[in-house]
Amino acid sequence: MSDKENRRSFRIIETIFLKHETLTEEEFAEGLERRKLRMGIDDGAPSRLADLEARLSEAMYMLGAEHEKVGRCLVILNDKINLAIEQLPSLRRTRTALTQDPPQSCEIGADGMSFGVEKPIAVGSKLHLRMLFETDNRFIETFCTVVREAESPSGSESPLPNGVAVEFHAMQPAMRETLIQHMFNRESETLRMRRLQIEQEQQPGD
Repeated sequence: MSDKENRRSFRIIETIFLKHETLTEEEFAEGLERRKLRMGIDDGAPSRLADLEARLSEAMYMLGAEHEKVGRCLVILNDKINLAIEQLPSLRRTRTALTQDPPQSCEIGADGMSFGVEKPIAVGSKLHLRMLFETDNRFIETFCTVVREAESPSGSESPLPNGVAVEFHAMQPAMRETLIQHMFNRESETLRMRRLQIEQEQQPGD
């Protein structure tokens, strides 16, 4: 399997603030950007920031592989810049709208995801998704199609007992790269924590 295929098939469990909206066939066909223009939605800053974040993440990943200390410094600097960016009014409005409801556990990959919903959604339905990752506040927006029913990642006893699996459509390349980098960063951190735990367990007692 190629590196590209590995990236596409890779999945993680992530905690996400998520809102979905059902679309008509006409709304889906017109595309995400045209729909936002028609509705007078101007989120140019978040879109441009997502693009810059994706390009910067890729550059930091490549540099960090060659120079670990330099890469670590850039990650800290980027976190500091992101903290300032989060104060922008347009981003605050987007995040406030998304965080009105509690986050939920989702299984997500580069091409699709599964998540819980209050009521079942028919296979073939077209949706508009907006997501905010709880771990690092990254924002993702895309159209999608419901491809099958699924178990709710949040569990059958949760307020979202029904699950759906969706395939992404019309996701901007920069946002897709941001999503992929986020997934690999999260998995790398999980593996690092596991190694630390194993090393601590293997240390002889005092």
